Amino acid sequence: MDLTNDMEIGVIIHKNIYVRLGIVLLLHLMKVSGEVVKRQLIPSFIPIIPRDQIVHTGDTVLLKCQIRNLGPKSVSWRKISEDFPLTIGDMMYAPNPEMSVDFVRNGRITNNTLIIKRVKPSHSGTYECQISSANIYTYHVNLEVLNTRRYTEPSITLDGTLYPSPNQKLNLTCNSTGHDRSPDKIDWFHNGNLIAESKPRWRNRAVIVNYVPEVPGVSLISQLTIDKVGASDAGIYVCRSMTPSEGMTVKTTSVMVNVLNAEKDIKKREDGHTQDTSHKLSRQDSSKTVRLSSCFYLTLLGLLFQIVK
Repeated sequence: MDLTNDMEIGVIIHKNIYVRLGIVLLLHLMKVSGEVVKRQLIPSFIPIIPRDQIVHTGDTVLLKCQIRNLGPKSVSWRKISEDFPLTIGDMMYAPNPEMSVDFVRNGRITNNTLIIKRVKPSHSGTYECQISSANIYTYHVNLEVLNTRRYTEPSITLDGTLYPSPNQKLNLTCNSTGHDRSPDKIDWFHNGNLIAESKPRWRNRAVIVNYVPEVPGVSLISQLTIDKVGASDAGIYVCRSMTPSEGMTVKTTSVMVNVLNAEKDIKKREDGHTQDTSHKLSRQDSSKTVRLSSCFYLTLLGLLFQIVK
């Protein structure tokens, strides 16, 4: 009887030991898992090369800050020499026509870019991308603005759909770059006539969209779209840019647009194939005629030779 009680007591003691060991192991695993999760959620900066920038007066500058695991934390830009921030998240702290922020989240990666237009030497200095949390994380970028303007060779290019089919859209893009600023205007012409959306011919068919890209900041891009093109829309398209600040500099470029005619093209190919086949047959018939003539003359010469003998 005593032996049975001793065994039951031993089993209970072992069970208690296993339970305690299990609890200790579970607590340890929870602690380790918590530390792993904590490490994974700590934000970190992704280095961007080159970090420091040297630019010319009048340039557009992109100061980039890329963050991993930002989560719900706040991020801002500020200039070290100033006490107030320039941006907070995706908003400007105070309206500034020279600056804007491009804030984009893509999964665990956040891109926080400070854009400064028409920079001046006064913009030179150290800028700080700062993550606000229990611990402050910072990433510094040095900007130096030279007191000279960058020389940009004025240019103009035109490309797009050169061989549209009937009833398709015609898309042309004109990119005009000025010396120290973007051109003020771009005009479009078709066979020497100005294209205007209000004209009866182009109404509800032609759309012209102009915009100035922030980088490099000295270009004007114009896109011409014509819906449901027909044979009359073929011809020479010209884009003309004007830049008054450069002494009314005028630049033009052009392309030739051909509207395809599917039925006509097929007929041309069929006619070409028929002509090629006829030409081949003619050459074959001519070869046969030459061979027959040769045989006839050889036979005749043989008979004459026999008669002479």
